[in-house]
Amino acid sequence: MKKKIAIIGICLVVAMGAGAVHADQFVLGEGSVIIADGFSEANSYPTGLLPEIFQEWCNNGDDTPECFPTIKLPVVDAKKREAAGTIYAWGQDFVASPDGGTISFREFIYYDLDGGELFTISEAPGHPGGAFGDPSIIIPKSGIPGAVVLLGGAEGRVAGGTGIYQGAAGKYSTRLKVEFVDGVGVYYDELYFSFRDVRIEN
Repeated sequence: MKKKIAIIGICLVVAMGAGAVHADQFVLGEGSVIIADGFSEANSYPTGLLPEIFQEWCNNGDDTPECFPTIKLPVVDAKKREAAGTIYAWGQDFVASPDGGTISFREFIYYDLDGGELFTISEAPGHPGGAFGDPSIIIPKSGIPGAVVLLGGAEGRVAGGTGIYQGAAGKYSTRLKVEFVDGVGVYYDELYFSFRDVRIEN
């Protein structure tokens, strides 16, 4: 029997690690917290294995891909102290302000989790987006010379999944602090995913 469960206030913080997230983490009313920080990896996930909704998003209604892979980040559950899976992200429509102080883009994220897969699409335009902080005030954690921290976030929607996440729908938001060096994001000080009223089948 299918049972729809509303998940309110689930907070995920992207982390370095690898492994699987358990279904009960997406069922408990109090939500779950996943936390860590560190260097991201290049996303080399084969897009041919992703669902059609990714192709539609990336191609913008035609046959020409207009997105590119950005990062791969493993995640860890801070409450259970267990590895929680891996996310893979793609971006497009990157726009910077004339002075280079802000940046925005669009993003698709694939969550490879135990029990199934989950997919999210950010809202357009301007999500994710943020502004670079003064490095004397917002101090980079990586220690890389010339690093500056982008402070921002995003809003978006859950675009389905597989396994126990098949048919998942609802809203999500992110908050992020990511360090850029020479225009490239290299180190995540913090990255939070908050899923609101996301329905899954269990």
